[in-house]
Amino acid sequence: MNSCTDPLRLNEKRLFKELKESLPKGAKETRNIIEIREDILYVWNAEKCCILKLDVAATRAKADQDVSYQSLHPTDPPIFEVSHLLINETVTQLVLWGNLGVVVLELPKRWGKESTFLEGRDAISCISHNLDGFGSQSATTEIRKARWHPGSTNDSHLVVLTSQNIFHLYECEIGETPRLLKTWKVGPTPSISPSKIPSFASLGDTAVDFDFSTPIVRSELDRDIEVNRVNWNQIEWPILVLRGNGDVLIVRGDILTAGFSTPVVLGTLSMYPPAVDNYGVDSCSIMCIQTTPPIVVIAACTGKIYHAILLPEDFEDEEKKTWSQYGSTYSLHTPDDALYVYECVEMELGLLYTDDDKKYTCPIHLHSDKGNKSRYFCSHNAGIHVVNLPMVSQLDEYISAGEENLDLYLPTLTNQSNSQYLVCTRTKHTGIEQPTPILGFGLLQEPCVLISLLHTGVVVDLSVVDFHYLPKIELPRPVTNPSRKITKEPFDLYIKQFLRHESSQPITMLGLRQNLTARECLEVLYRATTIFRSQHFSRHDKVREEIGRKVRTLKALKNHQLKELEYLIEMKKELQQTAEKLAERYEDIKDNQEDLARRAEEVLRLVNLKEPSMTPVERAEAEEMRLMDDKVKELAVRLEQLKKKADKQNLHADDRQRNGEKKEIVFKKKQVETIKTNLSQMGKDISDLVSRAKSLEEEVEL
Repeated sequence: MNSCTDPLRLNEKRLFKELKESLPKGAKETRNIIEIREDILYVWNAEKCCILKLDVAATRAKADQDVSYQSLHPTDPPIFEVSHLLINETVTQLVLWGNLGVVVLELPKRWGKESTFLEGRDAISCISHNLDGFGSQSATTEIRKARWHPGSTNDSHLVVLTSQNIFHLYECEIGETPRLLKTWKVGPTPSISPSKIPSFASLGDTAVDFDFSTPIVRSELDRDIEVNRVNWNQIEWPILVLRGNGDVLIVRGDILTAGFSTPVVLGTLSMYPPAVDNYGVDSCSIMCIQTTPPIVVIAACTGKIYHAILLPEDFEDEEKKTWSQYGSTYSLHTPDDALYVYECVEMELGLLYTDDDKKYTCPIHLHSDKGNKSRYFCSHNAGIHVVNLPMVSQLDEYISAGEENLDLYLPTLTNQSNSQYLVCTRTKHTGIEQPTPILGFGLLQEPCVLISLLHTGVVVDLSVVDFHYLPKIELPRPVTNPSRKITKEPFDLYIKQFLRHESSQPITMLGLRQNLTARECLEVLYRATTIFRSQHFSRHDKVREEIGRKVRTLKALKNHQLKELEYLIEMKKELQQTAEKLAERYEDIKDNQEDLARRAEEVLRLVNLKEPSMTPVERAEAEEMRLMDDKVKELAVRLEQLKKKADKQNLHADDRQRNGEKKEIVFKKKQVETIKTNLSQMGKDISDLVSRAKSLEEEVEL
């Protein structure tokens, strides 16, 4: 039977059953050992020291069946505890990193019917490399963050931030041993390194997180490069570095190019409007959303998240640009950019029932949604939140608008960001020392499904629907004037404004370890009931009233339009009858007009003939016309006479022919016999003469 928290039945799969048994029991902080790319789920199995790979798309098609999975075994397994799993964009390399080390693993080729690794082998050995360079500086050097560089041409450059405020850039080409390209500092080296991860409130100047900003083109162009043509080497990816006290630094420069060039560290970025506590002293995570201009998200352990826009700073005092702070081995120059904070979103960490309940604090991990830039996710020890960002769509509209219409598309804060509590793992009755972290987080796209691994080993997969996001339909060509912006708000957006609530009731996943009493269970139920009554049911009642009012308005409008339609139908009939009558009258008038035109033409002709005063030329032509008329009449008479004579001659010729046929000679019988007798006699005489002639010839010869 499908569960509401597991519609894909992942908990019934053999992979997650084995994973549940192999999870570490002492995990106290949220981590992420799950990664999803191209509908393929990768998860780290700490007991077997391997990576398990599962095709989630096949799991959707075969929900009632168990789907086979593959295990990827590194040739050099990590000896440290793995807390994060990260895959590059081309899905060719995978990084396993924890507080004490980093391992890069080369993924094999995929082919076959279901695009499996090495045609579906169950166990595969993968080449792995342990990155060095951390233990040489200090035995207690710890990893703060590791990210693949998005500007790498072959997707093989890895950037690692350590607890010593040092960045390490590695080049991890496939088939070769990773090598350290360069290192640079972004702050002072801590004098005493703690044996464990310090609390975020005591970090001070220590860098805790970093992210890559929107790429820019360097202003300093080489002489041998054309100015009008942008080279790939001219594009740089600034790095935003977050300190524990809330300060944000920015690293610029050509990081990927081999050489001795050191990146320039700029900071601290000014934050506007200024705050006394610099927007918190326990910052833990930073994320940059790739918009124009970029939106920077800064999270604090108290559950507050600040949204800021990174823009160039307008310096009023030119002397400020020349300021720089130098340390023993690093320098901080004055940046040209600043962060403009426009809103703060406060999340509820755990289920609290009253305002007097003690707040829970913990580090917050930010996760971007590649399918929808208008939202991101937060995982922490108390569960998972999703935050919607309407500012992203407003910035896109502002950038796509023409220069003449910029004022119409200026971003506003009327539609503020909101957070939704999706999964909760803590309540106010949960002990402070009791760990409830999220061990894995991944997003399955199209449709978007959240897959998370809880501290109990239970997998939660939920469909995430953004009711505040409407996909933009690109028209083939504009149908209206872009300078005119429709200000009328659609009714569905109007209703969504009513459905927005400040607090949400998440899915409570407390696990079997928390033995709640009947009173505590009643408090949880009472809190959920109170939230539904105050935040949901009342708003639904308001929405029902608004929909009912809209329905009544539409019914009245429909009745009015039906009456208008009947009136228009009657008017149409009357117009058709009037048109028929006018058509008949038009035909009669047309016939009369043609008759009058013929009569007028005849009258004009007669008038011209009867006109007494004629010019000499006209009289000469009239006389000539009269003579020609007489000649024509005379020729007609003569032609008639010739026709009569021709008829008579034809009659005479016919008579002669008939008479010639009648004068044929006819002999009588006696005459015929006499002629025959004479002819026979003449023939005999001729034959006698011939014989005599022959005889004479013979005699002559003798």
